[in-house]
Amino acid sequence: MATQIIALLCEGAHDVEFLSRILRSNGFSGNDGLKIKDYPSPIDQLLKNEATKTNVDDLNLITVRQVLLPGATLKKEEAYFLLYALGGAGKKNIRNQLLTDFSNLIPKEGEISSLPEDTSLGIVYFLDADDKGIAVRISELNNEINEVVGNTPFTNHREIFDQSGLKLGAYIFTGADNDKGKLEDVLMPLMKLNNEAIFDSADSYLQANFNDTRKAQKYDNDKSIIGVVGQLQISGTSNTVCIKKSDYLNDEKIKSNPKCIEIVEYINSLI
Repeated sequence: MATQIIALLCEGAHDVEFLSRILRSNGFSGNDGLKIKDYPSPIDQLLKNEATKTNVDDLNLITVRQVLLPGATLKKEEAYFLLYALGGAGKKNIRNQLLTDFSNLIPKEGEISSLPEDTSLGIVYFLDADDKGIAVRISELNNEINEVVGNTPFTNHREIFDQSGLKLGAYIFTGADNDKGKLEDVLMPLMKLNNEAIFDSADSYLQANFNDTRKAQKYDNDKSIIGVVGQLQISGTSNTVCIKKSDYLNDEKIKSNPKCIEIVEYINSLI
């Protein structure tokens, strides 16, 4: 069976954990325990190079902390998925570095391939629509990708494009209107379902105590609610752990949610 290696480029750790959770509920298995040397070639070497940063003696600690390693890995049959949390939509340079790395592994015309026989590569972008909408976000992504591969692959999201042997895809998170919104517009209703009293109480607490003059950075009420309700089950942990381990998400909810079904069907179409 052919081997596929697909990088899912996400904005943040919440996206990585949410995608991991819904994919594990639909037949994908966690693969974080696999040793780097046991990943299929040539990704094993790419991960090793990134982990060791060949000239690590010349790097400062800030640079070392910024190594491009996946936040989670999953496997289904012979398809390996590397999920990266790369920061917000503005982190174009980081995404383009990974796109360049993957593109360089695809042999150009006349070159001898370094890819093992029956091995293919892919990159799928997961971004929030925010207030821009899908069309604007896709246009921005096309311009970004064009800087590396000299092509604008997408007319819409949830497409698959073959860029000289490199599979490219994009999924844009939206809310109920299916054009604008963000990951939390999918995640929050799903977590709140059958837990309305807990989530409403957390929201009331935040509204009663929020003080704009004391916040250290941009405030996101949905993220704060997840943080509050998470402490009821897993004290002292982050939102990502709440998404991963709490019972606010479960297989039954995930498998019946239209957005989750849409995401899983799209990723399955890549295999």
